[in-house]
Amino acid sequence: MSDVAALKEENLRLAQELKKRTFELAVLYEITGSISNTLNYDDFLRFITDSLNKIIDYDLCVSLLIDEDKKPKMTLRVLRPVSNAVIEAARTKAAAALGTLRGEEVILQEAASGAQEEAGGAEQGIMRSSFDVPLFVRGKAVGILSVASARDAAFSDDEIRLFYTLVSQAQGAIERLQSVLAAEKNKMRIMVERMSEGVLLFDERGHPVLLNASAREMLGYPLSRKEPPDFAGFLNDMGLSASFGESGLPFVKEAYINEPHPRIVHVEAVSLHDDEQNPLGTAAVLRDVTREREIDQMKNDFVSLVSHELRTPLVAIREATLNMLKGALGELNQGQKDFLSLTKRNIERLDRLITDLLDIARIEAGRFQLNKQKTDITRIVSEVAGLFQEAAREKGLRLEVSCQPQIPSIEADTDKLTQVISNLVGNALKFTPPGGTLKIVSGFQEGCVRVDVSDTGVGIPAEDMGKVFDKFYQVSRAQQPGFKGTGLGLAICKGIVEKHGGKIWVTSGPDEGATFSFTLPAS
Repeated sequence: MSDVAALKEENLRLAQELKKRTFELAVLYEITGSISNTLNYDDFLRFITDSLNKIIDYDLCVSLLIDEDKKPKMTLRVLRPVSNAVIEAARTKAAAALGTLRGEEVILQEAASGAQEEAGGAEQGIMRSSFDVPLFVRGKAVGILSVASARDAAFSDDEIRLFYTLVSQAQGAIERLQSVLAAEKNKMRIMVERMSEGVLLFDERGHPVLLNASAREMLGYPLSRKEPPDFAGFLNDMGLSASFGESGLPFVKEAYINEPHPRIVHVEAVSLHDDEQNPLGTAAVLRDVTREREIDQMKNDFVSLVSHELRTPLVAIREATLNMLKGALGELNQGQKDFLSLTKRNIERLDRLITDLLDIARIEAGRFQLNKQKTDITRIVSEVAGLFQEAAREKGLRLEVSCQPQIPSIEADTDKLTQVISNLVGNALKFTPPGGTLKIVSGFQEGCVRVDVSDTGVGIPAEDMGKVFDKFYQVSRAQQPGFKGTGLGLAICKGIVEKHGGKIWVTSGPDEGATFSFTLPAS
């Protein structure tokens, strides 16, 4: 009977051992498959530390890895409460061990992801058992995995064996991950290097990571320099900086470069962040716009010249037409008066067009002069509203004016501001159907005088919102009979407002009307 009992006990032990081995193999298979498909170092480390808990009962796990850019990445997982001193000791120990294996110091970030997790029980102050296994790829130490426990002799031979097996699989996964990332990085580098636009990439510390051939050529930076130690100073000399765009907002500027030959470079930059909003660095795209600016200048000079030359014959035609309407050549019949009146209206329309062209040419050439004086915006708004009241009534529209009391005066050109508000109200009048409402609202906020001109018209499509202030651009709502224009009015408004140091913008939506707003700094 004793032999039978012993046999049963042995069979039970073997069954339990088989069950344990089967579970361990299943977990190992799951882990191996998952880490082989991971294409991100942070995800890889998190998965390793989480998976170890399934085969090893630890209190604290540290995983440290050096990526292909030689940056240390660390993840800590705490299953039972431990003191901050223990966590810091574990971090320091892992970094020191890996540094010794690599023959170079490993400098960690201030904090590591997953440094503390919620767990019940008393806080442990001493780790009595620990086990470290290095990770090697192609004979080079690239990382270290460490587990620790507050218990004595916490890790069995079987757990240590499984740990080594997992590390072996992890090393293969790291090697594959490095190969994939290196191939993708090389592919991306080749694509960027061959771009016609200049590309600049900086890391989170402002150090240059990538400077392609086009960027070097545009900036006049020698192609022979691979690692430009003085590049930050080089950018500062041009009025740029390696920290451009770090506010999170796009940075746009045109840099004027004289060496090795004069050119104008348009720079757009933005800061980069990962999914958790941690800063990754800055990316900038450069475009040589020298030829475009030369063509713009030639076009502006041509428009200015032609406009001036048209003024002289136009004055003669207008005066002759007015004289004939006044009967200088004899009494006119009604048909002749109608014909000459039509001619006079078209002469006035042509005169307005020439004036607009001259204004745009002066604005773009920087020759647009302002006659500034103390100005009351409330008075200007009231006068403009009075000019349009009759036209609004005739079209069946309601024109409302609302002015905040005691708006501070501003230093501005009264005639030019009247032109801006008149243009905005005139547009609102054109694009609002009968029965609608126009509103002119003026007020004071954040140190600026603000004016809003809104309507209940057809609105502006989303695709046109960013172009409404461009020269000669007419939004799709204007492509209707009777609404044809030059497309210069809003461009002139923008130029006048910005010349005053203000800002102008529009908010709208299809069939929601439009609101044009501008602000000017108060005196």
